[in-house]
Amino acid sequence: MLRPTLNEIISGMQRTIMEALLPELTSPYAQGQAMSAIIMLGHAASVLESAPAYDAAEIKDLRATFAALKRLGDKHISKKSGLRGALARAIRASAKNPPDRRAIEAEMATFAAAVALGHADDGVARQVRGYIRRNLERSRKLFGNSLPTA
Repeated sequence: MLRPTLNEIISGMQRTIMEALLPELTSPYAQGQAMSAIIMLGHAASVLESAPAYDAAEIKDLRATFAALKRLGDKHISKKSGLRGALARAIRASAKNPPDRRAIEAEMATFAAAVALGHADDGVARQVRGYIRRNLERSRKLFGNSLPTA
């Protein structure tokens, strides 16, 4: 393992703020901001540990959602809506090794926009909304209580 690790760097930053910077601050506002920085750095360190599992679950869910959308077939995904092309691009991007996550997420955004605008049928909307619910739950677990509940 390379040293220092990201968590060691973050811990060092927290100590520096606590031991060197904070005692020099005279303003209560500045002291509060320093404490907020220490807390945010601690949160970032905990997120770093959970991020690989989050990423793996996200890719797995995106792949499964697009596979489910593909199974719906052409009857549910009209050519006019542009969603057939988005689906094909998402499936190609998810088949890459490693998967092209940005491309997959961009195509999911296309589907989400179509659902929001009423340009997707009920089957497509059900799949997309299901993915969004699962994504929000994963994000809530990763980021803790800093996200609103559904």
